[in-house]
Amino acid sequence: MSTDFFKLSSGNNLSQRTHVAHMLREAIVSGKLKPGTQLKQNEVGKKFECSPGPVREAMRDLESEGLIEHFPNRGVFVTQITKEEYLEMLLPARVVLEKFALKHAAKKFTPEVIETLNEQIEIMRKGAKKKDIDSVSEADMKFHMIVMQTAATQQTFHLWKSVMSRIRLELYRVGPHPVLAEQAPNHAHLLAAILNGDVKQLYKEIEWHCIGSVSDPLKKDFK
Repeated sequence: MSTDFFKLSSGNNLSQRTHVAHMLREAIVSGKLKPGTQLKQNEVGKKFECSPGPVREAMRDLESEGLIEHFPNRGVFVTQITKEEYLEMLLPARVVLEKFALKHAAKKFTPEVIETLNEQIEIMRKGAKKKDIDSVSEADMKFHMIVMQTAATQQTFHLWKSVMSRIRLELYRVGPHPVLAEQAPNHAHLLAAILNGDVKQLYKEIEWHCIGSVSDPLKKDFK
C-alpha cells in the first residue's frame, strides 16, 4: 500500500475515526489509492498512530459508502467499479436525485449562494487556462455540493453523496470531461437552468451535464 496518500491536509479538530475516514476517502476518490489496492488495518493504524478501533470504524464507514469492499479470508480492498455499474446505474441514479432536488428549488438560491457558485465557475475558468486539472475538479465538486446542500432534502442529499463518492472514483481516473475549457461554461449553463425555473429545460440540462457530457468519452476509455 502506497504511503503517498497520507500527504494530505489534516484536521486536528476531528475525531480519529472521522479523520481516518476523511483521509482514506480523499485518497481513494482522488486516485492516490487505486482500485483493487488492499488496505491493511494494522498498516493504516500505524501510519495514523491510532488504535485499531477508530481504523476499524472508519473502514466500516467507507464500506457503507461503497468505496471499499471486504472479502472474507482475503481482506479489504478499494472498490473496483465496472463499466456497466458506472454508465447504467451510478450516472442515471445521480440524474434522478438531482432532478428531484432541483425541480422546484430556484427560490432557495439566494444571492449569496449564487455568488458562491459563480466563484467556483471562475475557479474552473482560471484553472482551465492553467491546465490545472485538480483545481477544476475540486471546483466542480464544490459547485455540485453547494447546489445539493442548498436544494436537497436531508435524505436526498445523503443518497446523492453516496452515489457521488462512487462516481468520483471514475472521474478522477479518466479525468474531467469534456475538455477543461468547457467546464466553466457548462456549469454556468446549468446554474442558469436552475435559476430559470423551467423544469423541462432544467431536466434536459441535468441529463446532458451528468450523462451526455461524460458517457461517450467514458465508453471509449473503459476497457
